[in-house]
Amino acid sequence: DVCSSDLHTPKGAKREAAVGLKAWLQSQKDAGRVAIPEDDPVCTYADEVGIPGDFLRLAWMEFRHRYCQPDAKRYRDWRSVFRKAVRGNWLKLWWLDPGNNQYGLTTVGLQAKRAHDERKSA
Repeated sequence: DVCSSDLHTPKGAKREAAVGLKAWLQSQKDAGRVAIPEDDPVCTYADEVGIPGDFLRLAWMEFRHRYCQPDAKRYRDWRSVFRKAVRGNWLKLWWLDPGNNQYGLTTVGLQAKRAHDERKSA
C-alpha cells in the first residue's frame, strides 16, 4: 500500500548507507515490511490537504518507476524522500483548482496514469 514512523536513527544505532530505491524496496520486502505503511506521515498529509488516494498511489508508482532506473539517486531514507516528493509535488502530477478546491491531474499526471494503466494491462 502507499501509506514508519521510523524517522530518526536511535542513538548508538548504525546509520544505514545510501542505497538505490530498488535495493531498499527489496530490503523492506525481505524484512517483511511494506515500503509505505498506512500510518506513514505522507498518508496523513495527503488526507489533511485533500490529495485523493488514487493520486497518492499514482505518485508512488511514478516515484518508484523513476527512482528504480539504473542511474537514479541513492538515499538513506526513501520514505522521507517520498514524503518530500508528495509535499512538494516534485513529479508535477496534480494541481489544485482554487475555484472549487479540487485536485486534478496535470498533463504529466495524465501521461503517468496512462503509462501505469498500460503496464497493468500488459
